[in-house]
Amino acid sequence: MNKKNILYVFISGRKEKLSLSDRDYAKEFFYGYQYFKNTEHNVDIIEFKEKDSIFNFIYYLMNKLSDLPLYGQYLINKKNYKKLKDTDEIIFTNQKTAFSMLPMLILVKIRKKINSHVFVMGLFGKTMKYKIKHLFREMFIKLLLISSKNLIFLGLGEYELAIEKYSKYKNKFVFLPFGIDTNFWRYSEEKAENNNVLFIGNDGMRDYEFLEELILKMPNYTFNVVSNQFNISQSVKNLNLYKGDWAKNTYDDEFIYNLYKKCNLTIIPIKKTYQPSGQSVTLQSMSVGTPVLITKTKGFWDENNFIDSENIYFIKENNIDEWKKNIENYIGNKSSNNQIGLNASKLINNKYNLDIFNKKLDQIIFNN
Repeated sequence: MNKKNILYVFISGRKEKLSLSDRDYAKEFFYGYQYFKNTEHNVDIIEFKEKDSIFNFIYYLMNKLSDLPLYGQYLINKKNYKKLKDTDEIIFTNQKTAFSMLPMLILVKIRKKINSHVFVMGLFGKTMKYKIKHLFREMFIKLLLISSKNLIFLGLGEYELAIEKYSKYKNKFVFLPFGIDTNFWRYSEEKAENNNVLFIGNDGMRDYEFLEELILKMPNYTFNVVSNQFNISQSVKNLNLYKGDWAKNTYDDEFIYNLYKKCNLTIIPIKKTYQPSGQSVTLQSMSVGTPVLITKTKGFWDENNFIDSENIYFIKENNIDEWKKNIENYIGNKSSNNQIGLNASKLINNKYNLDIFNKKLDQIIFNN
């Protein structure tokens, strides 16, 4: 294989994590960076750098007109332009980074061949109310499709929707199941504390209002919530709230690992979406052996291997009475819950580990 220059584009948090030589951390949110770093390829990173700019207002208007994440002022500069000119393969780790760098990418591609690979999460499920927004959004999406070699979907539902809506570009679409660092999120045989429930998440498709109502309805259960987006309207005794997110490293991965071990059940109430919301938390929790209760949406990533009441708990609607009853039943039946946790861990370790993800990503990028 010829030696290639690979450039990763992240929002934030990776360079800081890489500098933590004294601490262990999970590797899945680097999307193969360490894997390629250990090959003959040259690998580099670009991250968002937030700053005041004369272009802030322009990008604000573009965001409003298209309802797309366009933040070019945080990526487009001379230093990144030089890195882009020198690269062969560029990996955008979400559509926010791809759209933000799109003008500069198109400019460089006029002079040089660069293969662009974009991870997609929740791009194709939105419907625009106003025609002007629809037109602008379609224009930017078409530009992204034309300029990309691969759009990599982490959810099967959104992958199938994209093929249906943009069949002309279907050869560019790839479904790649997410994989986690199972060496870090190792199975734990420690007994969880009684009646401890865990929620982790910051994305916009989590149902935070529903979570608040659930906490208020279940005073005999302790809810451990790790989220910057969650707020509660009144003081309660059954809530441990940890304000933070992964990128800012507010709570390190070891802290999160210990929370998984401490809890009987991880809950993920989700709004209706094609986005694979809750995916990483689900895989991490299952790997550790803590069962997951999640809303079954069209965005769920793989219906073939995840089986209700065998290695995961599914629920169709965010109905308080149904969730309350299920949480009580699952936690109350310790033997069954522990077995499902063990089944869950075996599934993730066998089919959703980081080694499998990295090798498949290598095949996608280099057509192996």
